[in-house]
Amino acid sequence: MARDALQLVYEQREKQVEQALRAYQQAQQLLFEQRSQLQNLDQYRRQYIAQLTEKGSQGLSISQLGKYQQFIVQIDQGLTKQQQGLVKFEYDVHAQKKRWLESQVSCKAMAMLLKKKALQKVKIADRKEQQLLDEFSTFQFFQKKTTS
Repeated sequence: MARDALQLVYEQREKQVEQALRAYQQAQQLLFEQRSQLQNLDQYRRQYIAQLTEKGSQGLSISQLGKYQQFIVQIDQGLTKQQQGLVKFEYDVHAQKKRWLESQVSCKAMAMLLKKKALQKVKIADRKEQQLLDEFSTFQFFQKKTTS
């Protein structure tokens, strides 16, 4: 009965490992997407500045230049927010990886405990079998002695 309870706990730990792995993989995917968005925004900023430079060489009015500069400031603010978000996603990946590794350790410990219990059960069975063989041998010895 205790072994069945240990087996159930072990199976729950295995499920926890699987869930933690899925959460870790999902966090990695979100981090990858966040980095990709940051790169896209940075690339857009560079293209926009190149466009400003090209139009600036042809001549821009002060109001047009102001609009370009205002938009660049907005892009920079977006980049800052994106970078701050990236830190959060990196932290989440680290936390999910830690959770996954801890759940693996816990599951392996439970597996070792189950293995130890199984070995103890085998040893007890072997001792009982040896005791029965010894009793049988003793019985046969006395049987032969009394019949001789």
